[in-house]
Amino acid sequence: MAKVCILTDSSVQFTRPGFPGREHVHIIPLDFRSSTRLPPETPEGQFAFPSVQAFSSYFTQLSREYEEILVITLAASFSPVARYAEEAAAQYTDHATIQVVDSQTTAIGQGLLVQIASEAAAAGAPIHEIERLVRAAIPRVYMLFCIPEMNYLAEAGYLSRSQAVVGEMMGLLPIFVLEEGRLTPMLKVRTQRHLLESFQEFIDEFNDPYHVALIQGTNHMHLRARPLREYVENSFPCTPFSLHTIGAHLSALFGPQCMGLVVMERSDSRSR
Repeated sequence: MAKVCILTDSSVQFTRPGFPGREHVHIIPLDFRSSTRLPPETPEGQFAFPSVQAFSSYFTQLSREYEEILVITLAASFSPVARYAEEAAAQYTDHATIQVVDSQTTAIGQGLLVQIASEAAAAGAPIHEIERLVRAAIPRVYMLFCIPEMNYLAEAGYLSRSQAVVGEMMGLLPIFVLEEGRLTPMLKVRTQRHLLESFQEFIDEFNDPYHVALIQGTNHMHLRARPLREYVENSFPCTPFSLHTIGAHLSALFGPQCMGLVVMERSDSRSR
């Protein structure tokens, strides 16, 4: 019987398809119920989140193959998935050991944490050591979101509807930072050039990033990735840069034109 597996949800995005331990990573789906958007207080209106019973079923199935299960969910402020997983783990009575970690992030940020966990699991680390590594890595994952479709922010309670209408009429590009699992307004810019400069300035706050990723929105809102890639390559030659298309969950949460910047710093580095 294999030792440890990682269970995560389908909001996750990985920086590369083949990483150590990928065969031991399992994904529980987030299903869309309708196109009707509701605030985070009633997330069930937008998604059919996996229930406590669904997690219990996954735990039972995985325990046939694994002795230990580490669950890494998207930020609790975006969904009740972490709470449901914890409730299912508390009710679980079979032989497997289960630990639940709220990643406090999503998409590529969440994927980087899962990749760290899977690599440690592939190396034979026990679940308590893997959990310690993941929790230590969470504060080192930083995400910026540019959310041009401000009606999504209004429906999520970050802006009033009038502010959203005026902001979109003015063509503003609001930038938020994801801190401790919650969005915090950072600044507003007017052009993609200013957005690119803001992303570069944010990257420049780090001495030696472990990974930098750009999440592109769909439709016409595509930031030119080449200048950002070249900036990272010139500033941090040893830091990987990856480019990704926005995932279904992030698109439904912040709009299909949302763009994201992900920076993960190394464990032994410090910001400038």
